Amino acid sequence: MAETAGHTLVTGGNGFLGRYTVAALRAAGHTVTAPRSRDYDLTNQGAVRAMFTGHRPRVVVHLAAACGGIGANVENPGRFLYENALMGLMVLDAARQAGVERLVLISTTCAYPQDAPLPLNERDFWSGPPTGATGPYGMAKRLLHEACATYARQYGFQSAVLVPANLYGPEDHFDEASSHVVPALIRRFVDATERGLPHVTNWGTGRATREFLHVRDAAAGIVAASDLSRTLDPAPINLGTGRETSIAELTGHVARAAGYTGEILWDTSKPEGQPRRYLDTARARAVLGFEAAVPLSEGIAETTNWFRENRP
Repeated sequence: MAETAGHTLVTGGNGFLGRYTVAALRAAGHTVTAPRSRDYDLTNQGAVRAMFTGHRPRVVVHLAAACGGIGANVENPGRFLYENALMGLMVLDAARQAGVERLVLISTTCAYPQDAPLPLNERDFWSGPPTGATGPYGMAKRLLHEACATYARQYGFQSAVLVPANLYGPEDHFDEASSHVVPALIRRFVDATERGLPHVTNWGTGRATREFLHVRDAAAGIVAASDLSRTLDPAPINLGTGRETSIAELTGHVARAAGYTGEILWDTSKPEGQPRRYLDTARARAVLGFEAAVPLSEGIAETTNWFRENRP
């Protein structure tokens, strides 16, 4: 049983991963506060300090982020770098000053160098710069890795840094402007199926690879990292399945779940991010006892059905 006296504050707790995380923490015995951005602007230092003064949490899970898919990253590189770095630094410092016992920082695989050896191992974060459309977002998160390590050295402040694979699942963001690859594909193929379109065109070549983690599995990993009975250091911990999946293979799962039988085309003039990306998950098993449980085909079918039943 997790050591849960006091309570846990989750920034971004009303977002996609946040809602699952809050539910999983409560199921594990945590008392959880999940303030909204309209209550506290995390890019404003006074608001961040007021949040800690008002709630006095024992554990903080920092999920709040300015993020989106490749298109959103292409359009907002400066904003994504600035806002994510600023929010993370101010939450970290205010948590230290408020006597928080552990900060759980949610990072991103975009922080890895493009040419890092595969599977991506946590020791290779600093072997080169993050590149591509998501590079600025990745650099902001990498700065926060170093901030957590620095605060551990200087202040003895305890934190855990989690690096989840690409998340998906029911209740994801399915709007075209900000959705990630899985919800974007699901919306595209469900629409194409319902409209009887003869073909669907996707960005890139389909050869790029990623790793996809169901949001329930990610929330379980966050709960494990929030357990104060575990002794953790701020060295990053990958959360994933350890399985490499091409975008073409993912598209096949989505097309089957949507019942689409038309032609699938690829627009090679569009960006597709890093050529390959999947994680070494040995540290998560060793440190957190974490193993992903949801197979990709089942998770895609579940998410596609949810979208059909809940779309506007």
